[in-house]
Amino acid sequence: MEVSTITCSSGKKRLNEISPATDVDNILKTLGGFGRYQKIQLLLICFFVLEDSFHLISSVYIAYRPFYQCEDINSTNYLQDRNVSQSSTIDIAYGKCDIGIRVNTSLSSFTSKEACINGYKYDIPKDRTTVTEWDLVCSGAERSELATTLIMLGQATGAVIFSPISDKIGRKPSNIFARIMYFFTALATVFSPNISVFLVFRFLQGTFQGGSLMTCTILYIELLPKELRHRAEGANITAWTTGLVLTSVIGYLCRDLTWRYMQLILAIITCHTLFDWLFLDESLRWLIANGKTEKAENLLKKAAKANYTNYQLVIKSIKVEQSTDIPMKNQDATITAQSADSDEEEKSTVHKYSIFTILKNKRMLGCSIILWIAWITNSLTYYGLMLTTSTLSGDRYLNNILACLAEYPAAMVQQLFVNRIGRKCMLIIFHAIAGISMVLAMVCTTYGGENEWLPVLGTVLALLGRFAITGSFSTVFLYTSELYPTNLRNAGLGIASTIARIGSMLSPFAMTLSYIVPWGPAAVFASLNLFVTLSLLVLPETMGRELPTTVTELNSWYKYNNPCTFIRCSKKTYNLKKTVMMQYDVNNI
Repeated sequence: MEVSTITCSSGKKRLNEISPATDVDNILKTLGGFGRYQKIQLLLICFFVLEDSFHLISSVYIAYRPFYQCEDINSTNYLQDRNVSQSSTIDIAYGKCDIGIRVNTSLSSFTSKEACINGYKYDIPKDRTTVTEWDLVCSGAERSELATTLIMLGQATGAVIFSPISDKIGRKPSNIFARIMYFFTALATVFSPNISVFLVFRFLQGTFQGGSLMTCTILYIELLPKELRHRAEGANITAWTTGLVLTSVIGYLCRDLTWRYMQLILAIITCHTLFDWLFLDESLRWLIANGKTEKAENLLKKAAKANYTNYQLVIKSIKVEQSTDIPMKNQDATITAQSADSDEEEKSTVHKYSIFTILKNKRMLGCSIILWIAWITNSLTYYGLMLTTSTLSGDRYLNNILACLAEYPAAMVQQLFVNRIGRKCMLIIFHAIAGISMVLAMVCTTYGGENEWLPVLGTVLALLGRFAITGSFSTVFLYTSELYPTNLRNAGLGIASTIARIGSMLSPFAMTLSYIVPWGPAAVFASLNLFVTLSLLVLPETMGRELPTTVTELNSWYKYNNPCTFIRCSKKTYNLKKTVMMQYDVNNI
């Protein structure tokens, strides 16, 4: 028996044991699918995701690089220091990183170049951004890009650290700890005395933000049954976009204040994390998959009460998950009782996996490599477009807000079609749109000097690319998590997110590339997106199937749902039919 009950003195049935092979989707449906309890939990997770976006896009404002050039020098002092006659004339040309000086005397003339002796002057007050406060221009410009790169590196570190921890000790404690530390590091950043301390805190912010975002993603995906999982993803990409818009609005309101005020406001908003442990619940799927029967029972009682559902009906709905992904004609009809018992024992076992499980499993590794390339492309394109938006034609605040608003339609389109045409198909369409729009934007940038309307069209196409890559990024979170078993799901998503940081760490240098080659970033983004569009064709579809619990289930599903296997099976079926028809014709003759 996979589920057993005992009768209490009150006569009511009480849950005694839940097998790790329990059909969690059936329980969630009995609870109401998307009832009051699920809505409250999803709303809380959405708020976490909203805040996780703060310190990524904030670098667009707190690390903004305005127009700058060398500070003025006093020509009289310059002549005196170099023993040049007062009767000489001096012509000074101020550049961004050096000063061109031409001195004419009665006997000769000479030209020299000097570094910015008196520092730099900007078209905004010096305390407005980290770039202006610490002169992160010219030879110090790399440190500004390094600050953004470090927060991306921190995301990768957070995914590596928190993903396996979350699979081992639970989603809730991992998420709460990451968010509390996210708040404290964001607050400490306000008081950074120099760029070195600032860089350390940015790395720590990225680490805890990455840990929070990974566990939030798994929490909302495991919260709902398969028919509604895409709704959770849609709600959270909407929350993420809302966080970007809110950060852009705060950046605009703080445009006349020092960057420390904006950082302080963003930190204070997240102070509620100190009390979130009172309201956030553990994932029911994780509790069941890890044999936490008593905690699962308490959670079911709480959810049933919140949803006004009879708890005894929930108990009766519990059943062992049966594999329905493999057609009966592909299964051996003569399975013995002994092998059936062995299979039941396999399903009932609490399985512990690690990242090495992915590397050892050929089918899982093959799919993972393609997914990792898609993640790198998504990350590079998304953050690259985010950071280079301020360089587009028009007002930088308006461009950033419009770019953020472009993500809302992406969430709507994804929600409309992801459960109709599938996760894989949506990814292919979004990447194709992103690649084509970037190609056209590159053309507009290249020939923008000849026609005044081309830069404006280039901005529109860049926003279209932002729309498409946002839809892709949202879909790949959902798609990736559905391709791994329960006790490997967070690790699988975590390693994908970690590898994706290769793209996000390179994205800050898209700004530098745009200064050298204006069409360079668009060319890179377009090439990668078109490549991913083709590579995704070999992956299986996950729409409409129960989340796998074990690697054995996953292997069976991969085997019979991989497109390559489908093609081979189709050829065999066709050849078999052809042979039968030929034999039929011969017999008739």
